Amino acid sequence: MFRIPPKARLLLRVLAVAMSTGLFAYLIRQAGPGKLWQSVVTLRWGLAWIIALAGVSHLAKTWAWRLTLGEHKHKISFRRMLGLRLGSEAAGQLGILGQSFGDSIRASQMSPEIPTATSLASVTLDRGLYAVTGAVVIIAGIVAALPVLSLSHTLRLYAVFFILLLVTFLLLTLIAVRKRWPVFSGSARLVGRVPFLNHWMENRYLLIQSVEKTLLDFHHDMPKSFWASLSLNLACQCMAILEVCLALWFMRVKLGFFGALVVEALTKLLNVMGNVNPGNFGTYEGGNMLIGKMFGLNAATGLVLGLTRRLRSFFWAAVGIICLALLPRSKKHGDAGSPERLPRTAPNDLSAPADPASAPVGEVAVAIFLTREGTNSKTPLARVGSLPILLRTILTAQKLSPSRIIVVVDPVARRRVQRALFFTGRLPESVQWIETATGTSLVDQLRLIAIQSRCGRLVLIEGNATYHSSLFRKGSDWNDDAAALSLTSGDKLVGIHALTVEMIRCLAEYSPTQISTLDELHAWLRGMHSVVCMPVAENLWQRVGTPNDCRSAEQKLDRWLVKPTDGIYARLNRRISIPVSRQLIKFPITPNMVSVFTLGVGFASAAYFAFGGYWNTLLGAVLCLCASILDGCDGEVARLKLLESDFGCWLETVCDYLFYLFLFIGMTIGLWRSSGSNTFLVLGGLLVFGAMASFFATGWGRHRLATGRPEQLLGIWQTYAESRPSNPFLYMSRHTEFIIRRCFFPYALLFFALFNIINVAFVLSAIGANLVWPIALYSSRTFAGSPRAATTSSVRLVLKQGIDRS
Repeated sequence: MFRIPPKARLLLRVLAVAMSTGLFAYLIRQAGPGKLWQSVVTLRWGLAWIIALAGVSHLAKTWAWRLTLGEHKHKISFRRMLGLRLGSEAAGQLGILGQSFGDSIRASQMSPEIPTATSLASVTLDRGLYAVTGAVVIIAGIVAALPVLSLSHTLRLYAVFFILLLVTFLLLTLIAVRKRWPVFSGSARLVGRVPFLNHWMENRYLLIQSVEKTLLDFHHDMPKSFWASLSLNLACQCMAILEVCLALWFMRVKLGFFGALVVEALTKLLNVMGNVNPGNFGTYEGGNMLIGKMFGLNAATGLVLGLTRRLRSFFWAAVGIICLALLPRSKKHGDAGSPERLPRTAPNDLSAPADPASAPVGEVAVAIFLTREGTNSKTPLARVGSLPILLRTILTAQKLSPSRIIVVVDPVARRRVQRALFFTGRLPESVQWIETATGTSLVDQLRLIAIQSRCGRLVLIEGNATYHSSLFRKGSDWNDDAAALSLTSGDKLVGIHALTVEMIRCLAEYSPTQISTLDELHAWLRGMHSVVCMPVAENLWQRVGTPNDCRSAEQKLDRWLVKPTDGIYARLNRRISIPVSRQLIKFPITPNMVSVFTLGVGFASAAYFAFGGYWNTLLGAVLCLCASILDGCDGEVARLKLLESDFGCWLETVCDYLFYLFLFIGMTIGLWRSSGSNTFLVLGGLLVFGAMASFFATGWGRHRLATGRPEQLLGIWQTYAESRPSNPFLYMSRHTEFIIRRCFFPYALLFFALFNIINVAFVLSAIGANLVWPIALYSSRTFAGSPRAATTSSVRLVLKQGIDRS
């Protein structure tokens, strides 16, 4: 298949952003900033009514979508469907690819009780019915425009031809539904004949066939729901026409319903053609200016109409992002629904004939031991960082992707501990529980664990302590058949041991049967010279048995929140953000909520910058600093609650990019309003272009240098740059990169705002933004050619040094 090379894709994206930004700036210049501002002032609070009308439209669309579920509509709440729809519309702001991504989110995040085919069919039906009603509006609008607008003979012929095409499309769609034509499955069979797509299509053909059957059955089996959903979609199209009337009325422009119908029809055509431009940025506003001129409106009025509808879309897109962040993830089928449904307990039959040595060597299992002493003192349920110690150990071990996580517990304490962890809602269902009877030796327990897990390596962990995740990694990496591994701090055992199944077989043959604890096992192995003691820092773990131990564990956990790449200003922010995060984890607040809230603070900061004036600018700088401090809270909450995820990393990155865009646009507007000079508009365009180019260049570098570990990009880049001190370009970049960090930039902005020289900061930002992306591209191109072995060792070394320092 034809594929565009990554370099070419990046160049095309940067070119699209540059062209869109240039087109938008040209439109503002053509309309006249003064006239544009006058039209915005005339609109006033009309924007709020337009946003409210769009909200009603979203409710109607959600209701229409809900009807397509048929008998399954009661298995999912209306509130969740509304959140998924708004999130899908937010993704749709990025064009046709974003729309497809949003629809996939809708289908995948519905209730697990709804079959996959039904979910996909409902989303397809919803999108299809909206497209059909949109085509009806386009036909009606063009028909209404022909006698009103003065068009050339050629344009009228094109318009009639286009109407005939749309009518033919609608008739074919109606016939296909009534005759039950296998359009999708037939197309899938044709695609399956292509040699390199044959295997891919075979795996999906049955699902496509099931979705097609559900689509066709909906019209035949539930005609009332079908027509009700179609009517609601048509009502939403009418509300879009009413939105045009409302916006023009607030701008004191008289245009009847039929005129608004024509405007909406032409706007829909504009959206279809603008899908090739990501976000339709610039082309949408320019098209609205052209449509306005057809009705004798000035350029400023047409541009404000487009911007008004764009702002309405941005508002509900922001609400959609918040909804996606707040909505709980859809659980898989078979999730435990009540505390009575507990994971199974392994049998205690120690006479099982299976040989542990026959287990696969490459896999690792984790066994967590709850000692009788720890169980009696309720240590596993003591909370550190808002989580019970045992649950913290389980979730940290889960990051190793082990084949099994096994908890070895006393039968008396098992149900109490298991229920307590279950009610947290965080206990993985895959955790296996093994009850050990009184007097069972540790060697027998290990043999049973090896039989149950059928893995080549075991990591044994005491469940009455907190550990840094790096210690678990040391245990999982151990693979020596001749000796076991024990982590120690001085003469203290940390409580983490690793050994292979071959070692367990030897233990079963030669060790004394009276060994009952991990400490006794370590002492016997040490006497046999069959253990390697690996020293680790004492600040990387804490055994918990008393309230004082809990306080020590909390203090160490705070120190673990500091990243190795944190500089002076980041550590200064941590002095405030960590106490704030400590308060946040007491409530059911997720890291994604914190990210979205921080973006809101950043938006408020940008708004105050846009107002202009000394005090507004100073308040905006203070809010910018607050957003910088809160920016660390989402990651801290994630690490405290062990809620790190790829989606959270992606959301934080997107919020950071939006923060900078809002801030730079706000500064541009504020300086332009305060000075009246168009020079700041030019500099603002240059600044926004540099920022967008830097975002794309950094994303490309993240893909090339930090695939699989995107949060470690800065540390990896620093390691590469420090390895080439003879390169002056990289040397200067390494020692000045702190300037563009979100932890330093707000302090500098506050300094410039305090002394009323924000224009200097603006100029420097425009220059700096257009220096960042060449450096990022140069670094990605240069470092990507480095040897893999050196890269891996260097990265591991810098991360290890950072962990030791923390």
